[in-house]
Amino acid sequence: MGLSYLPKSGKRQNQIEFCRITDVRHLRGACLILAGLFLFWAPAASGQVSLLEKSVTIPKQNTTLYQALNLISQQADCLFLYDSETLESDRRVKLQADRKPLAKVLDNILANPLLAYKVVGKHILIYKTKKETSPPGKIQQEIPGTEITRFIVLRGHIFDRENKTAIPYATVGIVEENLGTITNSDGFFSLKIPASLAGTSLVVSHLGYLSQQIPVQLLNDQPADVWLDRRVISIQEVIIRYIDPGVILEKAMEQRKTNYAVNPVYLTTFYREGVQKNNQYTSYSEAVFKVYKSPYDVGESCDQVKLLKSRKIRSSDPNDTVFLKLMDGVQSALQLDIVKCVPGFLDRTPPVEYTWKYSDLVSFNARDAYAITFVQNAGVKEALYKGTLYIEKEHFAILGAEFEINPGFLDMAADALVLKKSHRLNVKFKKITYSVSYMPFNGRYYLSHARCDIQVSTRLKNHLSSDHFSTFLELATCHIDTTAVVKFPKQEILRPGVVFSDQPNLRNDDFWGGYNIITPETKLSEALLRIIGKTEEIR
Repeated sequence: MGLSYLPKSGKRQNQIEFCRITDVRHLRGACLILAGLFLFWAPAASGQVSLLEKSVTIPKQNTTLYQALNLISQQADCLFLYDSETLESDRRVKLQADRKPLAKVLDNILANPLLAYKVVGKHILIYKTKKETSPPGKIQQEIPGTEITRFIVLRGHIFDRENKTAIPYATVGIVEENLGTITNSDGFFSLKIPASLAGTSLVVSHLGYLSQQIPVQLLNDQPADVWLDRRVISIQEVIIRYIDPGVILEKAMEQRKTNYAVNPVYLTTFYREGVQKNNQYTSYSEAVFKVYKSPYDVGESCDQVKLLKSRKIRSSDPNDTVFLKLMDGVQSALQLDIVKCVPGFLDRTPPVEYTWKYSDLVSFNARDAYAITFVQNAGVKEALYKGTLYIEKEHFAILGAEFEINPGFLDMAADALVLKKSHRLNVKFKKITYSVSYMPFNGRYYLSHARCDIQVSTRLKNHLSSDHFSTFLELATCHIDTTAVVKFPKQEILRPGVVFSDQPNLRNDDFWGGYNIITPETKLSEALLRIIGKTEEIR
């Protein structure tokens, strides 16, 4: 069995094609499945002392430490950073403050001689004093030999302050240096930056939330939770009038030449893909690529991919009758760039196959954005898409999209996606979803994150039991370089149709070095530890 899912341009044709994300027909190759992520001690400045001496008044109450810190934050106009597990934020505390200095209030509720705090600007870091970490000011060195690079490792979790849930795929980075990563599905990130950037600020942002800037010196070698507040659009900001989603869509397409790259750029990206069978991982691959990304108006065939480093882990039972692999995943992730590989839900030329609806006004990087929902027309009996598109309100930049194959037509999609299978094998798709987002840099937007998830079940004829498979591919841009961009030599290019997880690798113990990655989720890490001894190949 083989599944092909890849963006392709073109309108309705008699024969199903896949190259642009217009519908299932235009996704040949995008996700092909085969069966057979230092404690820097800064002397307290006068501004810092004034914050700790700030008067706080809060009525007497018994609450959690988490809620107590939130109340203090509102009163003192400050932001707290801490590791929830170290701090035991769910612990009950007695909070009472009648015009008491902030420092005294903190001492009372923390009530732990091993906990201390330090202030930088409006941020207060609470940390454990007796911890085996590098001495203050020491920079980690993780790249041996002639490539020794001094850098700082920043780690933390991003949470929604309102419901305490993790925020996946949040953008984390140093904006002015176009350096960053994204959080995994647990909301965790790990970011390596040059030591020379210790005096800068880390920016955390996500659609629908207020962005937050955190001094790097507070996070150096000190994992911390970062709590983002949802941005609620006030009624004064919303003009009560009819908003034509079609007009917004047309303006967004017209403004691509203003909002997106008109010159080629280098993207240093982290890529990963994995396959699960009955909730057990059978393969996992990850890599760092340098991508030559051509301008938005040049065909995707002009993009090039150069492999910098990769590794994979595989645990397959030789008795398995069904094997799933991601084919063309690397190229497919890049082709989820909907600004460049225009999908059908962005195409307004006849015949129109989608209905668009203005849904909401949301926030992204302190800017308002239209949320436009789309679904295939009732009369179209093909496997197309449904989802939400986000378009920036002022400049009509496409910020991203979340979409899926219309659930009612997944059976129809199967015929087009299965490339090879036994006649005794029944294949049924359960869900196929996509997400893509863009990041701003120097007045232009660039591909930031792309992900595809597929769920499928298989059953041999005359068998009662089924096997359930889930597979994903994910790509995140970690660095953007706009200077001296030229195409790669032919011999360095990764073949577009390569089966990435099948590529040979060589062992290298000093692995990622200074490259940024998406940290594996907790469950994934545990799963990989169980199978890592079976087959691990590294390049």
